[in-house]
Amino acid sequence: MSMIKPMHTELTARLVCLLAVGWSAGASQAAPVISLVESSREVGQPVVVNFSGVTKNSKAWVGVFRKGRKPSRNNAEFWLYVDGTTVGYTGLASGTLSFPESGLSKSEAKKSLVSLWNRHKSLLLRERAKEISAKKITLNGNSLRYTQKVFGSAPKTGRSLWISLHGGGSAPASVNDQQWRNQLQLYQPKEGYYVTPRAPTDSWNMWFKPHITPLFDRLIENFVVKHRINPYKVYVLGYSAGGDGVYQIGPRMADRWAAASMMAGHPNDAKPDNLRNIGFGLFMGGNDSSYNRNGMAKTWKGLLAGLKEKDPGGYDHMVRIYPGLGHWMNLRDAEALPWMAKFTRDPWPDKVIWRQDGVTQSRFYWLGVSKSDHAKGRRIEATVRGQTVNLTAKQTSRVTVRLSDALVDLDRAVTVKYNGKVKFRGNVDRLKSRMSESLAVRADSSSAAYATITVGKDSSVRVNGRLAEDRFLKAGKYRAVLFADDSTSEFVSSEFEVSPRKPTLNALRNKD
Repeated sequence: MSMIKPMHTELTARLVCLLAVGWSAGASQAAPVISLVESSREVGQPVVVNFSGVTKNSKAWVGVFRKGRKPSRNNAEFWLYVDGTTVGYTGLASGTLSFPESGLSKSEAKKSLVSLWNRHKSLLLRERAKEISAKKITLNGNSLRYTQKVFGSAPKTGRSLWISLHGGGSAPASVNDQQWRNQLQLYQPKEGYYVTPRAPTDSWNMWFKPHITPLFDRLIENFVVKHRINPYKVYVLGYSAGGDGVYQIGPRMADRWAAASMMAGHPNDAKPDNLRNIGFGLFMGGNDSSYNRNGMAKTWKGLLAGLKEKDPGGYDHMVRIYPGLGHWMNLRDAEALPWMAKFTRDPWPDKVIWRQDGVTQSRFYWLGVSKSDHAKGRRIEATVRGQTVNLTAKQTSRVTVRLSDALVDLDRAVTVKYNGKVKFRGNVDRLKSRMSESLAVRADSSSAAYATITVGKDSSVRVNGRLAEDRFLKAGKYRAVLFADDSTSEFVSSEFEVSPRKPTLNALRNKD
């Protein structure tokens, strides 16, 4: 078990850097200078960097390296951009960096997240202006075109987003194009953006191939930053082949949805486990027997009812199997929309069930796993009770718990149990860099993590990405280096030394 206690050490060891990014000989701006108030410090004391004279639009960064190591971010003991993030939204003319990074109070973290999110939105709007204007997203050679309509008046909290998936499948492009055009006219929500994407491929599994997840993530992000939709009110629904897709991406991407509804589709190998925290609708014609769609709808009706019975706090669902109707349900399935609209997405539920399917993910709600644990069928059950996080992950070697004050009180100690064993108990700092990294992975401020704890089958524990014993620099000789604009060309550096911590008076007495 790892024990972390909050530190209140005086910051007596300070590294003062006067930085001037973009300096060259003959320039009117002063040359970069790093000067050390003290050339040595003890283990357990942070290195604090004060800087000034930095060009505001630069991506200057500071790294701390063991003496003799080739400077690179991978070789750095610590590194940050001068804006205190690992993303580098903007340069700062002056400021302070601490290695390790200083923790934030609850109010500071809230303000920092608002600031980071505003900068991140501005960055995305600049970078994605063309694709937003063209209504066409292209990632790794796969393109998602879409059309949109707007319904109702915009609530103060922002409009809803309805993503509606067309049918078709393994057919000529002209057939799928016609289905795409039909889908835009099919449903009319009372309020929100009603968006109909065109599947990137003309295949039977067009809506649940691996490229769909990042394309839909980007689609949602673009509507959040451009149209200011409410990220708590995002819905997905689909008909026929689109219903096949909802059976799959409903559970796979459940942490993005408030609710999902499947119309006239087939589940193939999908499982409903991940649907615990969203509303899930299932609509089927009683005579829709092709591929045994109606039979599978009855099977899923039983599965959802069974999950709800075992876990009454989750698995809200609505199932309609219309007697006498075939593949076309005469729009009776439109009753899904007002039912779905009642649901609000919860990014921080107190219980998460995560079962990996054939398209594995690195993150789901407030859980994360590394690539080595990407395997179909692996299941994690996670709960929060007060300040204790319980993880049951029999097949997974390591799990990262993403933390926010929306999940636990980060002013108090947190306990993490893994398969019944206490792996961590202690305080965890809210860090600006964790928030910026979270936003860089997924542009969603509502689910941004303030801190992380990684535990697993072995005894090692990482808090905010670092082993507990690596929180501070170990004894040895180091260099602090200033770089500019993402380069590894040094502007200036200065050496310092970290010495072993001197024994306290009590320790000496105990030794005697």
